[in-house]
Amino acid sequence: MAFNKNSGADSGSKKAKTIIIAIAAIVVVLGGILIYLAVKANEDNKIAALKYNFNKFYPDTFNSVEELDADSDYDYDGIKNSEEIVSKTKVISGDTDADSLSDKDESTYKTDPNLADTDGDGIKDGIEVLAGLDPSDLITDGVTKDSERRFSRVINFGEGSVSVSGKGSIYGATVDKLLLNAVTSNAGAITAPYEFYCEGGFEKATLTFNYDPDDLMISGVTTNNLRIYQFDPYLKKYNPVGASVNEENNTVSCELHSNGVFVLGAENVIHQAALAFESGIMNIHLLIDNSGSMYPKSIQSTSKESDVNFKRLSFARNLVTGVDKNVKFAVSAFTYEFKHICDFDADKSHLIPAINSIRNLGPGFDGTCVEIALIQGLSYFDDSTKGQRNVIVLLTDGISTDNGGYSLNDIVTLAKAKNVTIITIGLGDEVDTELLTRIAESTGGDYYPISEANILEGLYSTMIASMKDDIVDDDLDGKPDSYTLYDTGFDPDFNGFSFQNFKSLESQTLDYGMVALARDWFRNLVPQSAKNPETGTDFTFEGSTINTAEPLRKVILQIMQEPWLKPENYLNFLSTGDTLKVSSDDAKASQDKGWSKITIPYDEPGTGWTSAEILVPNHNMSTIRTKYSENDYAMINAILYYDSYRGTGMNFSLNSDDDFSKVKSILATGTPLVTKIFWDGDDGKCYNRYVLMTTLRRDLENPNIFRIKVYDVNTKFVNTIEIRRTIKVNSNGEDDFTYTAHWDNKQVSLSCYPS
Repeated sequence: MAFNKNSGADSGSKKAKTIIIAIAAIVVVLGGILIYLAVKANEDNKIAALKYNFNKFYPDTFNSVEELDADSDYDYDGIKNSEEIVSKTKVISGDTDADSLSDKDESTYKTDPNLADTDGDGIKDGIEVLAGLDPSDLITDGVTKDSERRFSRVINFGEGSVSVSGKGSIYGATVDKLLLNAVTSNAGAITAPYEFYCEGGFEKATLTFNYDPDDLMISGVTTNNLRIYQFDPYLKKYNPVGASVNEENNTVSCELHSNGVFVLGAENVIHQAALAFESGIMNIHLLIDNSGSMYPKSIQSTSKESDVNFKRLSFARNLVTGVDKNVKFAVSAFTYEFKHICDFDADKSHLIPAINSIRNLGPGFDGTCVEIALIQGLSYFDDSTKGQRNVIVLLTDGISTDNGGYSLNDIVTLAKAKNVTIITIGLGDEVDTELLTRIAESTGGDYYPISEANILEGLYSTMIASMKDDIVDDDLDGKPDSYTLYDTGFDPDFNGFSFQNFKSLESQTLDYGMVALARDWFRNLVPQSAKNPETGTDFTFEGSTINTAEPLRKVILQIMQEPWLKPENYLNFLSTGDTLKVSSDDAKASQDKGWSKITIPYDEPGTGWTSAEILVPNHNMSTIRTKYSENDYAMINAILYYDSYRGTGMNFSLNSDDDFSKVKSILATGTPLVTKIFWDGDDGKCYNRYVLMTTLRRDLENPNIFRIKVYDVNTKFVNTIEIRRTIKVNSNGEDDFTYTAHWDNKQVSLSCYPS
């Protein structure tokens, strides 16, 4: 047999070639995979970037475009909007440069409306005008520089005055009365707390408080015990700063060396009361009017029917259940006679039945005796409660028909002796407002005028907030920074919706409808059904299981669980053409369940897109009922009903002191305030968004800075609007202020809708 010695070599060569080819193929495949993965990774990164950009953009689509009316004057400064645009002053601020001169007055004084200090001497233009200086001249009198001249002035306030001297900046100094519970509830405080503040500094200041000898006698205080104290909000202590008593003029004076909060107080008593406040232990005696005027006419023919549904008892129950375990309650009812029901007790299982029992007492038809009720109620505070914080909450709907021989002085004297603060609530328009106010103010309490019984149920949260320590850590950095002036008690996590703002075929944004509904739900004023005769928009909760007595947060809608609420879940970020489209699968699936497509402007650089498709629930389709639930259909229609009143009704812009007082008076009743935030965008258009104003706070150190907490249905976070107050030059020589608002890093205007 012949043997070919080359056959083995050929075989080896073939194997080698096969291996090389295989390796090459693998390399090609791997290369292809790597290229694919690289392309895919690049595509994924691109999609991720596009999603991120869209998610940043999308919340802004819930801002409504508002046409700018050229002939209107949005900031009430006397200049038309069109003229402000030409002069480059702000359409939404009457004092663009915040120098205390209105934009219109700037022309009178020949100053720059966009420059706070026209002549550059370190004194704002408006302050110079108040000081009698020329804001456009460095040397008004031709002799001494304005910045080197010295002035003196007297600032009078409710219970005294401050005499201050220094540079021209002293004309920007202010004295504010503080509704500061930590101080006003102190039995040792003879006056309310007042804050002196001079931003530019001062050289000398003398604070003088007036006192009434009769009031001192009532409180058991002698002039030897009088001291002026500076309240330290961080340590919550009272530091004496002086006491020069003039018994002939009934005044107490001292020199001031810094800005701060000051109060005239009684030595020792003020410190003991401060310790009681800090202890956190509180005793509250509820005195509840149960006279015939509260009952139906079927029971009492002459009744005002002030509270036929016993909302006063709901208020009392809410108050008891809303406080912490360190609080004890006593419960009494009164008509022409006093009926004590329950001694001080912290056990809610005892207190709630005691409150409910008032319903079975039956009305008293022979009058209302406020003074007798207070004297009797005060008698239940004894030695065991003297070193603690004590409060009476009195609720009445009538004028006292028999004072039992007791005077206001008798009530105040006894309250001071027992360290009791009295809070009064007047229901309806036939109450002795003057008496209830004086009783409250004389004992460091508050008076709450309530127009109707339905509002009572929500008042408890405001009252709890007022009883708590109103010095708070607003930015949650571990340090107190604000005073709480008014807190309605509206908690977005409890009283807000379980879902955020959404769009519909009828409206590009439903924020107004949602916050207005949330407000009325919180106040227990949402009707079972209603119709807007102007638009025909209506809703009914009949046939659904929605219970308006439960917190709004408990209303969970099936439709709001769908992924189509978030465009990132359904948009095809590989869409070609000029529209970012909904994926075909989501388009069909959503349509089957009653959703529709709308198109919104969306210009994403580099993509060619100028618009985007958005999925929204179509509430008119019967599929909302069949595919989801009657609850979903009813609730969406309720939101649309409330939204149909968008921009209607009485409203006012927050620009002046009068406007700010309106805001405070509304929040004081425990009513959140529907507010439109308005601003001019970078694109030359004007925008607005509706939110719910819930809490008003003030900076701890600067009385010109306020913070408003708002419920914004467009975000899951609590938003804050900052308000800055600027003293205003006016013709009558009285102190007045302008207010400018800032939100989301931009200056805005606020329009408030009380109802």
